Formats: sequence, C-alpha cells, structure tokens
Amino acid sequence: MPELPPAIPAPTPAPEQSDATVAMLRRFPVKSMLGERLPELVIDERGTVGDRLWAVTHGDGKLGSGKNSRRFRRTEGLLHFSASYPAAHGTGRPHVVTPDGTDLRDDAHLAELLGADVRLAREDAVSHFDDCGVTLIGTASLHALGQILGDTEPADARRFRKNILLDTDDPWIEEDWVGREVAVGDEVRLRVVQRMKRCVMTTMAQRDLPEDRRVLKTLTADRGMCIGIGADVLVPGTVRLGDTVRPV
Repeated sequence: MPELPPAIPAPTPAPEQSDATVAMLRRFPVKSMLGERLPELVIDERGTVGDRLWAVTHGDGKLGSGKNSRRFRRTEGLLHFSASYPAAHGTGRPHVVTPDGTDLRDDAHLAELLGADVRLAREDAVSHFDDCGVTLIGTASLHALGQILGDTEPADARRFRKNILLDTDDPWIEEDWVGREVAVGDEVRLRVVQRMKRCVMTTMAQRDLPEDRRVLKTLTADRGMCIGIGADVLVPGTVRLGDTVRPV
C-alpha cells in the first residue's frame, strides 16, 4: 500500500477583529473653539447636529481659524475659548466662555478680545466643515501615535477634534474603512470617504494642553499628515456612548 503524503495542517484562522465601540462623543459649536462632551450626538444629513455651525467671522467674510487660507484667517487664541449649547440638542446661539473664564457678552465683547469687525456668525449657504460632517478616530491609533512620538501616554484625542472616539484594538483600523459603509449603533449609517489630513491646529496649545510641534511633524513623516477618518451621512439618527461601530 503506497505511503500517504503527510497531512497538511489546516490554516489557523486569523483572529476576528472585534467591533469598535463609541468611547467618547464631542461636538464643537463654534469652529476652532473648544467644544463639549456629550452622552449622545444627533446626526442629520449635514453631519453632527450643531457641530461647527457657528464661527468667528471677520469683516471680509473669512472664518477665524488656526491657519491662513482662502477661507480662513489665523486668529490667535481661539483654542482658549470654549462653546456649548444651552440645551443638549439645541442649535441656537452657543454659550461661549472666554479665556479668563467669563461669559462672552455679545459681538462687541468678542471684538474687544479678537479685533475689530469680528462677530459670531451662523453657517449660511457655505458649510463651515473643512471636509466631512462626521469625524472618527480610534484609541489604538492614538496609542500608536504616542509610541511613535516616544511618549509613555497615547496622543491626546483633544488635539484632533473628532466627533467620535472609538475604542479599538488595532491601530489605524478605522482607516481601512475608507470607501465602505459603517453602521454606528442601531440607527446611523455612514460612508467613510477619506483619511483626515491634519493641520497646524494639532500642535497648538489649548486649555490644559501645551503646544507640541512634534505632532504634525510626526504625522507628516509617518502617516501622510493623516489621522482619523471623515464620513458622510447615509442614514441619520442618534449615536450613543457604548454603541457598536462596524463596517457592513
């Protein structure tokens, strides 16, 4: 009887990627100011409801930002202001706290702090979003960036101003979702359209966070200036802490 060839062992199945979950939710009522942490975010066709709906606007129509461009004018100190809505799902004029901890009274007070011809203006026909209406980033990616920087702690999520912080096991896994539909909880469906390029704002000091110029240099050298993802809305709804997030 001929000798049988040795059995070929079955390949070990790759470990199944566990679903990401929503670990933190943030909304930024005023573009380039600090925002608010919330237990849930309402998502509509535009994106995160109330997010970047308002902006510091100069007399020439340019929006206050940490950088200069065709649309933006560098406006020092915006990351030391904070903004929130009086009601959780409100989109009225936001409540703004100035760098010294006092309430912003009106546009005249804002002009005293930031210069003449400055006002707080609501979005009109031109979106305040740079790119996408919903942005996401994974905790494992922040840990990986911290390691690249040589730090003992993960990179601080506040530098990247994303709406949804995902609890993830593998670094950069969210970037594999570009071009795919993603389910967020039981209601929301997103289409991930791009990795998010970051700018000088990631390096700037903000309340309780010092300037760190290494961040953008490292992202430029190692990650094509990108971290996190941007998505468009396919199905609106509400995102809540603990929701499962998975490509479908």
